[in-house]
Amino acid sequence: MDGSDAIISGLAPVRGIDLSGAWHLADCCMVYADGRVQRPWGRSASGYLIYAPEGHMCKALNYPKPDGSIACISCCGRFEVVGDRVRHLISVSADINDIGTTEEHTIALSHGRLTLTAAPAPAGGPGSVIHYVWDRAEAVLPVGPFR
Repeated sequence: MDGSDAIISGLAPVRGIDLSGAWHLADCCMVYADGRVQRPWGRSASGYLIYAPEGHMCKALNYPKPDGSIACISCCGRFEVVGDRVRHLISVSADINDIGTTEEHTIALSHGRLTLTAAPAPAGGPGSVIHYVWDRAEAVLPVGPFR
């Protein structure tokens, strides 16, 4: 993650957007009602978000926990874009409590960078927001003897 605070300022919602393709996590920050900013997974989180043209999505994130182990957040299901929002309709998840739920985010897009914002943030309380920032993933051929 690049840790740039500028990525969440001055974004405008985008309507009629095609989210198809793969996105990799660039940053995630939570802004509390009192203005405090926190990166809940630190700066070492990594992840992918994939939107298929036929309406399926898959998200997987890894981040280091304080005890040195690695935590994983993953889910998949269908998605729909409605106006300036995307809804993830979760049908499979590493957290059984998420199955059957819907995540809803406001969409902002600028120069190949997708920001999904949820308010209130899942763990932030009233008045909080969380910004998940994704860069479009480039197709890269593997380097080495197996290509």
